[in-house]
Amino acid sequence: MEEIMENKAKTGRKLIMMAAAFFAPLLIVMIVIFILLNNNIIGVLPAFIIMLIVFGIVLLRIISVIRSVVIPIRAAITGISADDKANEKVNEKLQKLSLRNDETGELVRNIQNTFGGITNTISAIRTATTELEQVSEEFVKMFSQMQEVVNNTNSAVDTITGNTTVQVDKVEDIKVKTDSISRAVDNIHKNIEGLKESVDTVTECNDKAADIMKELICISEKSGHAMEEVSKETQRTNESAQEIRKVTEIIAGISNQTNLLALNASIEAARAGENGRGFAVVAEQIRALADQSRESTEHINNIVNGLIENSDISVETVKKVTDAFEKQDAKIKDTEAIFGTLNSEINRVGDAIGGITGEVDDLEEHKNNIALGVDNLTEFAQQNAQSGKITRDNMKNLENVMASCKSSTDRIVGVSNELVKEIKSISKAGLKK
Repeated sequence: MEEIMENKAKTGRKLIMMAAAFFAPLLIVMIVIFILLNNNIIGVLPAFIIMLIVFGIVLLRIISVIRSVVIPIRAAITGISADDKANEKVNEKLQKLSLRNDETGELVRNIQNTFGGITNTISAIRTATTELEQVSEEFVKMFSQMQEVVNNTNSAVDTITGNTTVQVDKVEDIKVKTDSISRAVDNIHKNIEGLKESVDTVTECNDKAADIMKELICISEKSGHAMEEVSKETQRTNESAQEIRKVTEIIAGISNQTNLLALNASIEAARAGENGRGFAVVAEQIRALADQSRESTEHINNIVNGLIENSDISVETVKKVTDAFEKQDAKIKDTEAIFGTLNSEINRVGDAIGGITGEVDDLEEHKNNIALGVDNLTEFAQQNAQSGKITRDNMKNLENVMASCKSSTDRIVGVSNELVKEIKSISKAGLKK
């Protein structure tokens, strides 16, 4: 685009220079005549005649140059040769003018160079237009045939794609149902496995419970024996406490008698006066010791009484615990019998679950084989559907490309027809001239 604009600018400058070269002598002559008129050297009428003569000469040169340029262009447009005598004379004159070294020669050479290219371009356009018209007709025929082939192919591809889509839908439906069966079998298998684990766990717990029950029976028996020993020891402790209380009662009696004796000794020492003072001190200490013994005896007696009461309570408690252990032992034996029955039933359930597990394993194997076959069939159907879709998309793309090419060809044909019409109209106009 920039190169075209630059060429147009150069051509415009050349035309301006050519116009200046033609009209410069006329302008110079007019200036000279104007100076002569101002100096009254010539009159108005001679000056007007001279100007007409000069203007006519310049006009004849311009017409001669234009004819030398227009005639070849018209011949290129109309396709008619311009080698008549008049044109030969004009060309000879134009050739002589182009050989001059003045501004006129340069102007003629510039015109020849400028319009010579135009003549060649118009001839090339005429030739190209003729060929373009032929090629456009061939393109139209070819695209019509291709459009018919594409339509037939599209119809076949649509049929294949529709059948493949139906096949994919059927396979997908089968796959959904197979997956549903597979999930059901898996759930059954998982439930059976869970039930089997539960049975194993219950069996294990039952065995452990049986062991624990045996241990509880042993512990209960040992606890019963221990409680009997505790009861006996408590009874012995109670009897010993009774003996201790008797002894403390004897000690309390002795303490009271000792206290009375110490009191009598104090009285006798007081009667003895100065000689019995030492004996009075000893008697006082004996009385104090007797008081301490009495207090200690009372304290021991209180402790023994509390011990006897506690022993009685312990004996009663041990009796109650012994009765409870006897009842517990009876319940434990009943529970042991129940666990034995439960263990037997659990073993029967385990055997039944083992048989069901074998059947489910066979069903799982058949399910896996069916699922594998359905997966392969689904994969093939999806590949066929994908291939059909790709083919259909490619055909649509080809159809779009052909439509675009047809549109472009129609535009080319239209432009070619318009160009041919213009050239023919120019040719007719040239022939009329």
